[in-house]
Amino acid sequence: MKNTLTRTSISWLTILCFVALAWTTTHAQSPSLQIIPAPKQTSPSEAEFVIGREAHIVLADDKSVDDRFAAQDFADDMKQTAGVNLKVGRSSHGEILIGLIDLPRIQQALKRGGLDPTVQKVTDEGYLLTVSRRQVVVAGKTAAGTFYGLQTLKQMVRGEGASALVPGVNIADWPTMHWRAVSDDISRGPVPTVDYIKRQIRTEAFFKLNMHSFYMEHTFASESHPLIGPPGGSLTPAEIRELVAYARRFHVELVPEQQTFGHLHKALRLEKYAELANVCSI
Repeated sequence: MKNTLTRTSISWLTILCFVALAWTTTHAQSPSLQIIPAPKQTSPSEAEFVIGREAHIVLADDKSVDDRFAAQDFADDMKQTAGVNLKVGRSSHGEILIGLIDLPRIQQALKRGGLDPTVQKVTDEGYLLTVSRRQVVVAGKTAAGTFYGLQTLKQMVRGEGASALVPGVNIADWPTMHWRAVSDDISRGPVPTVDYIKRQIRTEAFFKLNMHSFYMEHTFASESHPLIGPPGGSLTPAEIRELVAYARRFHVELVPEQQTFGHLHKALRLEKYAELANVCSI
């Protein structure tokens, strides 16, 4: 049966080991700025940004579906964790401006904040972030970079409600490795529910992981071989398609690990497939 309780320690231990490694292999941070994984470059800016009642998230490109999703994800997190109600739109009293680094409006804002928008080390998933009294700018080389910049910003918010603020800092950050993955064995123990896997994906994306891989032996509900995947204990093709689409919104790629040969015991013990066991044992 699908369950989540007994899987928690295994799944989150894997993630915590990864972020702990990232923490210990990156540059040291000041006590007032604790971000996991630690950004590549940080320096103080002119002032902190108070997330006041009139503050809004502003899209430099209001036609960007990816940026709109990232903005709403950030706003939802602020409401849940800091009690702040942020809206996506225009504001003359403080804004969190997000968009791609090569947009003219973004480049002007970065320069005002003291960041060079042509920093060569910032790779495709990298971002620049600058904080001033009237504005926060989060700019990615790609939509994924902008999304990751907002994940960093989530960790920077201090206080709640009317007292919520962002410390004054400039950040240039990019991933050390192209693929940053979690492999989850769903063939031993209860198979996770779709909702639980979505929670895993959101958590992984928060720490800038970009791949989630299923290790599967018999827990895929194959339409052509329905005996192998137990009902209620397997992921169906429709569920996996749903998860693939969901993960991509968070810039996470789902990769299957369908095991074969010596890992086919639970399939080969079925009478229909028993004769294949001899072939596999040669």
